[in-house]
Amino acid sequence: MAKVVIVSLRFNPAFIQFLIAWAKAVRALGHEPAFLLDPGYRRFTELELTAPVFRAEDRRGQAWTHAILLNPSVHNRELAGALKRSGAKILYVFHEPWQVSIDHLRTEGPGGTVRAFLAHRATVPVLKLADTVLLASRRGLDIYESTDARFNSNSAYIPLIMDDEAPADVAENFGSKRCFGFIGALSRSHGFDQYVSFMREELGRGPDMRFLIASRNPLPSAMLKDPLLQRNRERIEVRCGRPLNNEEMNRCYAECFCVWNLYRRSTQSAVLPKAFMFGTPVIASRIGSFPEYVQEGVNGRFADAGDMAGIRSALVEMRENLASYAVNCRRTFLSTFFYESQLPAIERLLQ
Repeated sequence: MAKVVIVSLRFNPAFIQFLIAWAKAVRALGHEPAFLLDPGYRRFTELELTAPVFRAEDRRGQAWTHAILLNPSVHNRELAGALKRSGAKILYVFHEPWQVSIDHLRTEGPGGTVRAFLAHRATVPVLKLADTVLLASRRGLDIYESTDARFNSNSAYIPLIMDDEAPADVAENFGSKRCFGFIGALSRSHGFDQYVSFMREELGRGPDMRFLIASRNPLPSAMLKDPLLQRNRERIEVRCGRPLNNEEMNRCYAECFCVWNLYRRSTQSAVLPKAFMFGTPVIASRIGSFPEYVQEGVNGRFADAGDMAGIRSALVEMRENLASYAVNCRRTFLSTFFYESQLPAIERLLQ
């Protein structure tokens, strides 16, 4: 039996769903999971109900056979080195393989590009120490193999796995899905400015569409002062400015008939599988992993973020045919992103 520690040494509430899924997958395979976490996770009691939780200073004396590192941290290198010396195998889930591009500079600006470069340089030693580097999309794996594979050629693809948190009848009961939602970081790379532009246009057209914005980021001050948005506050659900717990996030997905994935830059999106979990289609750009998982007219639609009429047409079509979209989204989630569907692949990684 393997003793597997699942590591997140930089707090990010979005990673709670991945932590829980990996722990449940490890236990389902007959192994023993544990968490090694940043103190910021302490208020999320669902983690303690899934597996024992350790802090970095508590790890001495533990004999883990495997460590799964789920996100970047300046402490990963020290921890990976210590675990490696103790005989543990290191699996590093590499969410954002480095790809120098004009798009990155355009979306993140000079400051964001410099920070991304420095973060990547800090990640290189962890890549070298890892026994296996895991990429969450085939597009990400392609980028890795063309750039960072020189640091570690032992890489594999496994999608972003999650537990199934939706009600069993979610695909049949979709009457509460009233909103077109933006969920996640309110960033330029995720096209939030374009979502707001579309929302403003629709608010001026008439009362037939509602919107939902959910993010740990606060709303930009310009939105709070916008007269059009203020006059239509009853049509905009806003849940921003603090980390939402899993139950709150699930309600957001359950209330949306479509979720925005018209990103400018992305390797993979955690919003996409969570939307599919709740039978919610996405509207996506043809970048990153979206062409891998989004089937046009089946579980989502593709569009150009600047094509307001095209977006509206796609949203109307998805809302009118939500019954079939909901079933197909659930089918995609269960066959790809639900951790039970990936148990054979995870067992191979642990062996």
